[in-house]
Amino acid sequence: MKPRRSRWSLWVTVLSAGLGTSAMAHEPLDYVTGPTPGHPHRSFPRTRGLHDRLRAFFIGRPEEFAEPPLGAALYGTLGVMKSKADAHDFILYGSDFAAGSQALSPAGVERVRLLATRLPCWLGPVMVEATPDQPALAEQRRAAVLALLQGSGLPIVPERVVVGFSPYPGLLGADAANNYDNLILRDARAARIYSLTPTSTTPFGAGAR
Repeated sequence: MKPRRSRWSLWVTVLSAGLGTSAMAHEPLDYVTGPTPGHPHRSFPRTRGLHDRLRAFFIGRPEEFAEPPLGAALYGTLGVMKSKADAHDFILYGSDFAAGSQALSPAGVERVRLLATRLPCWLGPVMVEATPDQPALAEQRRAAVLALLQGSGLPIVPERVVVGFSPYPGLLGADAANNYDNLILRDARAARIYSLTPTSTTPFGAGAR
């Protein structure tokens, strides 16, 4: 009667067979000299044993790991999100102008003020939203914005102020209407005065107002 083999020994045997070596074999090291990736002037041993094959093909060599700095993945994700949202800060929408005019609305004045402070660090264009039904109006607004920026002392060439369509189309059709209605209803139902300390308005565990 053959003794039962443990799961560990069976696993090692199968893995060794897959790597083309025996788990019990101890073969001599053969040193390979010459440039290697990441270490151009280092000689390293190449073995045909199970331990070296595991490190080379599965585990890796910890001394050669390039560990990223703390927060690298988080900052990378936030950086992509920020770069996609930056274009919004340099677009003047139709709501930033008085209806049918090139004069800025109060919201447009605030947007231009913020835009001007960030313009030296922005390499993209400044866009004025197009008005397909009134093409001349969009061009008048572009000229007015360009004159305002140049008059404030910013070194901006005329080609950087363009007329175009926003890359953020928003909701369309019934979804847009429903969303707008929801915003109006929520605003109308919101409390006008809040207490200085939180007051519970819901059962225990469901939050507080």
